[in-house]
Amino acid sequence: MGFPHILLPQAAQVWHLNQQLAQFEQIPEAKQRAIQAESLQALCEWAALHSPFWRTRLASVGWTKASDPWSILAQLPHLTRPDLQEHFDALSCSAALPPDTCIFAHSTGSTGRPVRVYKHGPSYELRYLAHSLRGSVWHRLDVSKTAFKFSVRVQDGMRQSWGPPEAWFGKTGSTVFCRSIERDVAEMYLRLKQHRPGYIMADASLAHEIARYALAFAAADKLRIDAFLCTGETVTEELRRDCQEAFGARVVNRYTNEEAGWLAIQCPRHEHLHVMAANVIVEIVDDAGQPCRIGQPGRVLITALHSEAMPLIRYDVGDVAEWGEACDCGINMPVIRRIWGRQIEFVRSRSGGMRYAPLVAEEFLAIAPMRDMRFRLYTNPLLRFELVCAMPLTDEQRAALTAKARQMFECDCPVEIDQRDAIAWGQTNKRITFMALDEPWLEG
Repeated sequence: MGFPHILLPQAAQVWHLNQQLAQFEQIPEAKQRAIQAESLQALCEWAALHSPFWRTRLASVGWTKASDPWSILAQLPHLTRPDLQEHFDALSCSAALPPDTCIFAHSTGSTGRPVRVYKHGPSYELRYLAHSLRGSVWHRLDVSKTAFKFSVRVQDGMRQSWGPPEAWFGKTGSTVFCRSIERDVAEMYLRLKQHRPGYIMADASLAHEIARYALAFAAADKLRIDAFLCTGETVTEELRRDCQEAFGARVVNRYTNEEAGWLAIQCPRHEHLHVMAANVIVEIVDDAGQPCRIGQPGRVLITALHSEAMPLIRYDVGDVAEWGEACDCGINMPVIRRIWGRQIEFVRSRSGGMRYAPLVAEEFLAIAPMRDMRFRLYTNPLLRFELVCAMPLTDEQRAALTAKARQMFECDCPVEIDQRDAIAWGQTNKRITFMALDEPWLEG
């Protein structure tokens, strides 16, 4: 490959998008909002023309081509997961796009409500790769090092590069793939020791389990990791601390979903995230649907500005987050100070309010040497505590674990401890450790 290097057409398109995104993040927020408004208006026009669902919904709030898109957006009802499940055909605009260009995607169903969407393959892939490249540039990833990816959607194997987009622009290290489902954390750690990667790509809960395992069982033979690149779940201060202590690794938080792609990426200077505002409009609203103030947790709604195949406008993704103050890093896109988790990770406190249910695993590990755990709160009411432990629990440990669970989740209901050989997480990357379910527990 001689100089000057000629990029492949797709690589050149991604690089051009990357340059546009780099310019966009530097312009004043008011100009960003004006560009978003143009994209939002175009999306509404497209949706009204090609989707029966959106034609009806937009008409219900008086939308016309002359309408102010921000005013219309504020009036539209939230698009819900049941909407996507029940009105899939009416939401789809795939018939208006060239044949065989739409791809079918579905969420992993970690919440128990899997959804499916259409995406326009050629444009979605280019934008996805360009935003991915921005994240690598922001965090100055050393792509010459080996990357290690845990996922339920891969088979064990190795690729000789990082793949696109990074491998399009220079030589990279290899990528090791490890199927994470039905695999013990100890086995995963042994795979890491074998390959000694620079970067680990994993959901936050799995990253934390690996870090906890390393601290408990492998302190004498520490691996050195540059960074965990986390997606899919809440990144906590405990996760950052344990990854630093176990591997000397930082954690880079990346907020994505299957339906829309990149939503936000951690700031290159701070731990908060910047919204990928060229790709999505993010709203954070309270229980009354009103915009949340800075520091106030609320539900996350997204409008995917380029969701031509199936418009996603004010889509309730099921997460809770809060806005932060403007950032001093030079990136002018909105700041998400914290992603708290999914709405199902909240419990109603004794005072009647909704409270985030954080799992402080160390407090349980101080009682019994567990390797995995999961909590499910049912409407019976019943709190089921599934756990994996190397030895049978004593009566004293069971009593202490029960008391700790009641204290941590602020509940007075019965606690059922189920010690088992493994926890059946299912076909999902997201290990949601605590979940409050709107259903009773039924034996069998």
